[in-house]
Amino acid sequence: MHRLVIALLATAAVAVLSAPASAADLPARMPTKAPPLAPPPYNWSGFYVGVNLGGSWGNQDNTLQTVGGVVSSTNSDHIDGVIGGGQIGFNWQYNQWVVGLEADIQGSGQKGDGSFFLPGGGVLLVIPSTSISYEDKLNWFGTVRGRVGWAFDRWLPYITGGWAFGHGEINGTTAIGAAATSFSGSKDYSGWTIGGGVEWAFYDRWSAKLEYLYINFGDGPTVAVSPALNIASGTLTDNIVRAGLNYKFF
Repeated sequence: MHRLVIALLATAAVAVLSAPASAADLPARMPTKAPPLAPPPYNWSGFYVGVNLGGSWGNQDNTLQTVGGVVSSTNSDHIDGVIGGGQIGFNWQYNQWVVGLEADIQGSGQKGDGSFFLPGGGVLLVIPSTSISYEDKLNWFGTVRGRVGWAFDRWLPYITGGWAFGHGEINGTTAIGAAATSFSGSKDYSGWTIGGGVEWAFYDRWSAKLEYLYINFGDGPTVAVSPALNIASGTLTDNIVRAGLNYKFF
């Protein structure tokens, strides 16, 4: 019995003494790297400037009438062309909401052609025939708009609307019998606009956008084309699609 107890004690002592040595033989634990931190979400707040280029398709009714207001004929003219210009704005971001104010100015190549013809009449055709040809143009325009969007990190879909302004003109030639004279008239437009778009912050402070606007400029000019006749321009409506590039300063 005493021999058995002594043997058990000896076995236990050997096991205790050999434990540190066995632990020393284990390979050292390799240090682990912390996972990389996710980049912070993009912040749209700040002042920006940019350029844009696009196209437009508009419509304006032009009516030939007497000086007294009697309507002779009406044309529905397409006022289409290339547009380009620049914009400036400021955004404020609250959580994912982004609100801002933007102003732009555009050079416009929009124009359309039209014509009227009045046959001669009267006894022995003493009233000669009259033909009128004209060009209807939007020379330039701009907008001042609010913007409201919802940010998906670097993507910003938004709606926009506000004031639209511009300058248009009508010029052409009136031929009464064999005599031809030229005419011209212009007007400064003031109206409204609404639309929407999406902007993508693709690199550092640079972003690109694609935008659509519907514009109602209001009525156009009334132009005298002869002592007895006017061309009265109705409401000019416009649709524009443009791509833009912005740089944010802070």
